[in-house]
Amino acid sequence: MSSQNKEIEYSRNSKYLKDIFTNWISGNERIDAFIQKMQLKIDDSDNTVLEWIPHNQFGQIKEIDKNDLITVYSAIWEVGPLCKENIQNESYYTRDSNKEVALICLHNLQTPIEFVINEVKKYSTGIFGKDIIKIYGISQNPITNNYILAQKHITWINGNEKIDDFIQERQLNIGFYNDVVFEWIPYNQFNEIKETGKNGSITVYSAIWKNGPLYYSRYTEDIRDSNKEVALKCLYNLQNPVDFLINEAKNYSTIIGRSLALYGISQNPDTSNYILVFTWTSGNEKIDDFIQKRQLNINSYNDVVFEWIPYNQFNEIKETGKNSSITVYSAIWKNGSLHKEDRRSNYYTRDSYKEVALKCLHNLQNSIDSLINEVKEFYKYYYII
Repeated sequence: MSSQNKEIEYSRNSKYLKDIFTNWISGNERIDAFIQKMQLKIDDSDNTVLEWIPHNQFGQIKEIDKNDLITVYSAIWEVGPLCKENIQNESYYTRDSNKEVALICLHNLQTPIEFVINEVKKYSTGIFGKDIIKIYGISQNPITNNYILAQKHITWINGNEKIDDFIQERQLNIGFYNDVVFEWIPYNQFNEIKETGKNGSITVYSAIWKNGPLYYSRYTEDIRDSNKEVALKCLYNLQNPVDFLINEAKNYSTIIGRSLALYGISQNPDTSNYILVFTWTSGNEKIDDFIQKRQLNINSYNDVVFEWIPYNQFNEIKETGKNSSITVYSAIWKNGSLHKEDRRSNYYTRDSYKEVALKCLHNLQNSIDSLINEVKEFYKYYYII
């Protein structure tokens, strides 16, 4: 589009949005001015048309969950968000009626108007992130006067400014369609929590995440992988737990295809200990660090994605040989090895039901160090369990 056509398009958009702006008013001068300013900045079809949404436009409102700062509801927005369509080089606005949305109701805030405005500002930029955490508009409960953010997906607020800012930054910096949508995950989302290992400052648990991680799709509706088995790495006895948590989280990949990906952060409400939620963990920090380094050093599309593999992934295990320090087995790996689809792709796929050899190490004095050194020396053995 030429610069002249862009100016005409911008003028047409501005006139249309000025016209619809007169059809509503929030009753708060600052919020009205902010929404109008955001609307008049729109200059392409990818922008969300931020609106003031009267509360009576929401139907089938159901409470999902709550914490001290927010209550989350699902609802049907009967009128629906404004969408821009291009037909024969002409732009039109239409509504996506009866749209399912998440309502984030804010309460117990000292400065609610400033908080609402700042929250919307944070999610108004970024190519991938703004589409995942899309804010359609602002509303208000007429009974409680609490402000509400109407969003595409549920997002949680922890209440710790450092953690909330870090999570929002990770969401807005999503670079690929297969990146993890990093989240604050309420602790009550976890079932079947079982301890699998511990050391001085960390206890590791396996758990089932009821809602599961959010996967972003460019071409279809985003979906959650519900009832997902995850690993919980619980941190305790730390002098500066928030700083430690954030620095620890920065070390991990956000690419879903990589085996060790970090889904988000949680907190045990009984102990207040923070938790990192992973795709997996071995339960041993040395092994996890070693595997992580190998994964982060992947440079070529045909590099092996080195992994921790749960033992229950193996079927048809048969002994094929042994000596004083090792026993060798053949087996079928159900999920199979992880690799890129092709040279140009950022997507990973698995070669399922792969026949593999298992080399079981025993009678070792320093078993962890010996294991890591064995892998370093014989790097052609790509997987350990």
